[in-house]
Amino acid sequence: MNTSRRSFIKHASLGLAAPLILKSSLFGRNSKSPNEIVNVGVIGLGQMTWGHMGFLIHSPRCRLTAICDVDRHRIEFMKGFINRNHQNNGKGGEVKTYTDFRDMLADQSIDAVYIITPDHWHATMSVMAARAGKHIYCEKPMTFTMEEARKVEKAVKESGVAFQVGSQQRSEETFRKAAFLARNGYLGEIKEVYCQLAWSMAIPQNWKIEETPDFIDWDMWCGPSPLNPYSNWLLPKIDLNSDAPYNKLFFPHWRDHIDYGNSNGADWGAHHYDITLWGLGLDGKGPKYMEVTDKGDMPGSKNWRQYRFITESGTKIYKGTHPDSGREEAGMVTFVGTEGIAGASRGNKFYGSKAWMSDVRLGDKDIMYPRVHSHHDNFMDAVYNGTKTIAPVEAGRSSAEISIMGNIGFRLGRNLEWDYKKGKFVGDEDANKFLSRPARDKWALI
Repeated sequence: MNTSRRSFIKHASLGLAAPLILKSSLFGRNSKSPNEIVNVGVIGLGQMTWGHMGFLIHSPRCRLTAICDVDRHRIEFMKGFINRNHQNNGKGGEVKTYTDFRDMLADQSIDAVYIITPDHWHATMSVMAARAGKHIYCEKPMTFTMEEARKVEKAVKESGVAFQVGSQQRSEETFRKAAFLARNGYLGEIKEVYCQLAWSMAIPQNWKIEETPDFIDWDMWCGPSPLNPYSNWLLPKIDLNSDAPYNKLFFPHWRDHIDYGNSNGADWGAHHYDITLWGLGLDGKGPKYMEVTDKGDMPGSKNWRQYRFITESGTKIYKGTHPDSGREEAGMVTFVGTEGIAGASRGNKFYGSKAWMSDVRLGDKDIMYPRVHSHHDNFMDAVYNGTKTIAPVEAGRSSAEISIMGNIGFRLGRNLEWDYKKGKFVGDEDANKFLSRPARDKWALI
């Protein structure tokens, strides 16, 4: 390993004895003046990258300075794409390229990083980026395990960097409105919340073994997770002879592989459970109980095994759509209170059981849910001004925990009690074994 990689591994190992805090003054600046531009590095060039590329290329507040991926073909294509757009919009300059994210983190000119990798990499990269003083935008779910979520939160808060989780529904007006109504008592006491999620679980996969392409660093792709044989289902190859190679790609299936993802429960759960906890005022906290049944007697989506979460105040959180089919199109997240119902879905869809709910003004005693122009701009506001993001690290931790908790309870097939303060299940050591997973090879040092 070169010096920068060796340095990061050394710092990480020291962190086992005591947390290593690398302040931003060592690697960059903690905030930017209005006349400066934020230099951004992107780690991970998969399909989700396109959801961020437009902002990063065209925003006057930042410049996409560097990209990193284990696939050199993706790097080659993206480098040309970004350079052409930078020339067209007057930003100019060549984008830097990396195949090892540690080299990018050692670049002192980079102020912020976007982590757009599969879930199993989120925690290691976030912790190392925080220690390097980089502001962080991390895709959801924030981590692969519940224990990792606690480590990321600790590293971010100790470093003082800005952190935004990619739970962008918080920046959509309809979800903000539903959460605002729930939190401020306009719906009365919240009895139930419905989250529109499908039933699926990540499992061991037995795909056909393929030869690893020579342009892909497969060991790095697997990283802290088990080293399985390469498969195009995990990392689809792109065709550099095509003018638009990404258009022919499918979304990879690593989310459904037990070593790399937590399937739909965390993929969409990190969105819908996130809004649920936001509206219930439980950011950084979570539910108290998880109840599991095989009787098919719970409301919501039917399945051979069902579960629900129950908060300390007694609110029940279900998977599925509220039975009122008249507003199903706005039923991704539905708050059911004693005085009314409010729900929201993507595409600017909102449902309020009473007409006045569509236009409620902030009251003197109300808890404010700020309107956000965009999730990306909100992150840049935090980088420039030191303000809190709309989806901060403690929210990412609690939404990841409830999502992963669902998978744990489903697999065990029994009720669980959760202590969010200690980050452990109460009186259930078998369940607590699922809180973490040993990292492979040198990544265990982080």
